[in-house]
Amino acid sequence: MRVLIVEDHSELARWLQNELNHVGWQCDVAATVDRAYTMVHHSFYDIILLDIMLPDGDGIALCRQLRHITSAAMIMITARDDLHDRVHALDDGADDYVTKPYAVEELLARIRAILRRTHGDPGPVLEFNDLRLWPEERTVAQNGVFLSLSRREFDLLLVFMQNPNRVLSRDQLLEKAWGYDFYGESNVVDVTVRRLRDHLSPEGHVMITTVRGVGYMLRGTHD
Repeated sequence: MRVLIVEDHSELARWLQNELNHVGWQCDVAATVDRAYTMVHHSFYDIILLDIMLPDGDGIALCRQLRHITSAAMIMITARDDLHDRVHALDDGADDYVTKPYAVEELLARIRAILRRTHGDPGPVLEFNDLRLWPEERTVAQNGVFLSLSRREFDLLLVFMQNPNRVLSRDQLLEKAWGYDFYGESNVVDVTVRRLRDHLSPEGHVMITTVRGVGYMLRGTHD
């Protein structure tokens, strides 16, 4: 998934870029209308996230221009909550309209909804109790709340979701989540498991248990 973030507020753009990188999406940033148009003209993007108020122009006008050169889905992200702006943006080619401040989990859900409409089924989903994981989109939700995982945390959870209720040794987890050629710290599995546990809801119905002397297992809390 390639995403272009058109936002002149550097800290906000960096935050959003980091959040989307965490789910495995490749993100570029443009701070001006001119730069955004040039990037879209020369590169392919699946999603374009557009602010309305930009230093050299209007994001809605840019959306209308981009519709002539790209089929990417476009979402307006702005502090302007006026009905006229919403109607104007949607009539001029935007696929959705999100007002600031917003939760990144809602933005991800809106992106997935748009992609389902424009690209069909987003792919297989792995389910275990209240966890749902989309391998192709590299997103995961627990009881409907999307989790912001690092790349390695996601890779590790994917292995657990593919092998629920099965004890996996540290060597097996290293091989499947890090690869044969990993030469990092020997305790990297333990550290990543601890971080992954912190993301899981204490009120949820899954847990990663330690099997002393063997490894770890993903199991349901009711098991």
